[in-house]
Amino acid sequence: MKRYFVMLMVVATVAMGAMGAVVENEYFSITTPDDSWFLTNDDALRPYGARVDISRLDAQGATLELARVDYLEGAFDPQLYLTRQVVEKKDVFCRSAQEFSSIFDYSLAGFVGKCVEFKKRSNNHDYQCEAVTFNAGFGTFMVIMAHRADQPSLIARIVGSLKCKVDTTRLVSAASYAAAAGAVVKRHHLPIGNNEHLSAVAMSADSSTVSLTVTVPYITRENVNVPAFVMTKRDAWLKQASEALDFNLLLASAARERKNLRYFYADTKGNEIGTLLILPEEYEQVKAMKAAREQEEQARKLAQVQEAERVAQEKAKLAEQEAARQAAARAAEAAAAPVYHEVKRGESITRIAKHYGVSINDLRKVNPGINIDKINIGQKIRIK
Repeated sequence: MKRYFVMLMVVATVAMGAMGAVVENEYFSITTPDDSWFLTNDDALRPYGARVDISRLDAQGATLELARVDYLEGAFDPQLYLTRQVVEKKDVFCRSAQEFSSIFDYSLAGFVGKCVEFKKRSNNHDYQCEAVTFNAGFGTFMVIMAHRADQPSLIARIVGSLKCKVDTTRLVSAASYAAAAGAVVKRHHLPIGNNEHLSAVAMSADSSTVSLTVTVPYITRENVNVPAFVMTKRDAWLKQASEALDFNLLLASAARERKNLRYFYADTKGNEIGTLLILPEEYEQVKAMKAAREQEEQARKLAQVQEAERVAQEKAKLAEQEAARQAAARAAEAAAAPVYHEVKRGESITRIAKHYGVSINDLRKVNPGINIDKINIGQKIRIK
């Protein structure tokens, strides 16, 4: 996180001009209006994406404003991606973020996506931040912008100069997603978890099936139990799909159009390990699993609320009991403390005894050294 609040060095393709600078990579470029900005290409997302960092500093070298532009080859739902990375604080920049807004529609650099606002504090400065996600063809952009809350901001205008070098054709069908994914994996493989990667994607000739070839580097055809392997993959797919089928737009489009999904698993030599076929009927199973999981989550949250209410009620009851105990203790202490009365003009012992609700004999007992039958003005008599 600290890296985004220090001076950024220009370490990649940055063209300097009299009016500013351009930072670019194979996926996109950004232009600054003058040379007061620091720009860099960051290799964190290679080989399946690119990242650019932009910042502007004050006279003391502290960050006035900054932006981080990420591009990932892969079509992900903008709202779900924003929720995972930013709101759920999986992105390192957002781990100290606070006061998230609701997610809303947002336009940036000609693209329409989703945005969430939040705040964070760093190096004794408060920053107002925005995170924006949007799709560009088969790619997904995430842009994080931050500026000092007490200063005007130019960073949105800088990021607005973004120009894509990739195909930004809007994808609307399973066939278009499959074609775009197939073009990407021809250039390089796409990681999909567990050290596996997607090496081919295609739509069948009759448009009924999306075929995906997955390379599995940790086993070979000779040392695997194929039925057990395929069963394990089916269980894993069902679990992952029930949690995030809508997240991957290629799979989401296949489910929406009720296409078959055929996974070909191969080792690094290209030998087939096994085939997993997901039929449209199984999407209903995924929906049922998702509904059950959501119901369990709602029940868990309700149980948490009920437990919090029970704990609060218990604390309130204990506090009430403690207050009553302390009040009783104070009353007992007050009752045990001696009470005195100073005799005033016109008062008699009978009148004083009646005023305090005690007898004259009671007054004699607590005043053994005083003749209470003969009292004087200004004399102090103990009542109890």
